[in-house]
Amino acid sequence: MFTIVQNHLLEITVAIFGTVILLQLLYYTLLFFRFSFHKPKPLLPLNGLPISIVISAKDEAHNLIKTLPVIAGQNYPNFEVVVVNDNSSDDTEFVIKDCINRFPNIRLVNLNSSVTNIHGKKFPLSIGIKAAAYENILLTDADCIPTSDQWLMKMARHYTGKKQMVIGYSTFYKKIGLLNGMIHYDILHSAIQYFSYYLAKMPFMGVGRNLSYTKSLFFDNKGFTSQYHLPYGDDVLFVNKVADYKICAIEYSPDAQTITRPKSHLKSWVTIKSYRNKAQKLFKPKHRFLLSIYNILMPLVYLFFGLSLYLSLHHPVYLIIVCSLMFLKYVVQYLVFGLSAKKLNEKGITPFIIFYDIIFSIINPIIFVITSLSKNR
Repeated sequence: MFTIVQNHLLEITVAIFGTVILLQLLYYTLLFFRFSFHKPKPLLPLNGLPISIVISAKDEAHNLIKTLPVIAGQNYPNFEVVVVNDNSSDDTEFVIKDCINRFPNIRLVNLNSSVTNIHGKKFPLSIGIKAAAYENILLTDADCIPTSDQWLMKMARHYTGKKQMVIGYSTFYKKIGLLNGMIHYDILHSAIQYFSYYLAKMPFMGVGRNLSYTKSLFFDNKGFTSQYHLPYGDDVLFVNKVADYKICAIEYSPDAQTITRPKSHLKSWVTIKSYRNKAQKLFKPKHRFLLSIYNILMPLVYLFFGLSLYLSLHHPVYLIIVCSLMFLKYVVQYLVFGLSAKKLNEKGITPFIIFYDIIFSIINPIIFVITSLSKNR
């Protein structure tokens, strides 16, 4: 009797494991392959389409000394850099004015009074966008440096026809250490998703460190007004609200990216991950549904792999089936992540995909619980 029950349990467990693997493979092949095998169409540089780069800076003097000259020195004929000094208490204003002496295309906007009911960068960015002289806006952060002097040109070249938004890629400097490896895996994993969803005609997010859209798109959709009460979402929530495949484009070439220092403490990184989870709850229903299913599948794969493996130890046929399914998952996953990492110039991640996949199947549910128990603010 016990053996019969055990056999039924084995069959059910393996069936569930197979279903979970199948669903994850569907995400990989039907969605993520779109980016992994994507070949961008050749685009000619636009002939001097004017662009306003907008940066919000609060106590960023130490960063602006390094980043602002690189941003203002882009190889592009017609652009300005609008830097909003958000009530800084350090030498931010002095650094900006010093850069203006060398780069006359920089403009300073000072905010000297705080808006207590508006969190994060939303208000200073709104002021910067309003103050911008040109219709096409390119956003980045005060601590970000473009990876080349072609960054602006390659982002701007997508503004043809009906395009009103360009979603770019932003990475972090590489360091030796587990946290840095996890951060790089995480941003690669996230980029695979939002670039793939775009290519599936379902754009759902972008990264504010490298994001462009028109002033008309921003103000016609009332900017960040629906998000002012949140300390996050100036990028992902706005993009999720307004993005449509017909008006969007993506740019991910290695010389069109921005790069910055990663978080050096686990707590800071977990906070950012928590904000992303909270933002996801406010996405459009179809995005929320598809992302939630995918996130649930990650821990379920290892849960039912472990159970199936244990129950099939004395059943060679089932053991072969279970191990073969897991091997197939890893082959396809290596293909997705390996090709995507090569496109984005994310070196050193591919050999450790299995390790990070296991780590995140544990970490993500924990962060989800933390996010669910905390206040949504």
